Amino acid sequence: MPKHIPHQHYSENPYELVDKTIIHPDIEHHDHEGEVTHYLLPTVFSIAQGAQFVAKYPGQGVFYFSEGELKHEDHDNPGSHIAMKAGSVLHVEEGSVFRWHCSSPEGAKGFGVFYVPITVKSIDEFIVNE
Repeated sequence: MPKHIPHQHYSENPYELVDKTIIHPDIEHHDHEGEVTHYLLPTVFSIAQGAQFVAKYPGQGVFYFSEGELKHEDHDNPGSHIAMKAGSVLHVEEGSVFRWHCSSPEGAKGFGVFYVPITVKSIDEFIVNE
């Protein structure tokens, strides 16, 4: 059953996921009824110029970029840098590993949603320590 996410859940209590990368964990809800194995994990993000990190996606998902520009490099296709700009949509396959880099002065903002196993509790678990 869809639930309304109040404005304060994606505008208050910012959390620095990695250096220069902010998410809003209040939108991460974990109400699982019955015998479910997966759920939809949403995220709202803001990434500042200079941010870099690697993420491995435990489930398929979709990103929508609402502001700025952010580049990513697919681990399976090294050297291929793809720019995601305001209005871009990116589908991510389960198991994908991306290196993200923000060099644009305005940074980047957007949101995403991922279909993940119920064992995944937060977007924090996507980050790969190098």
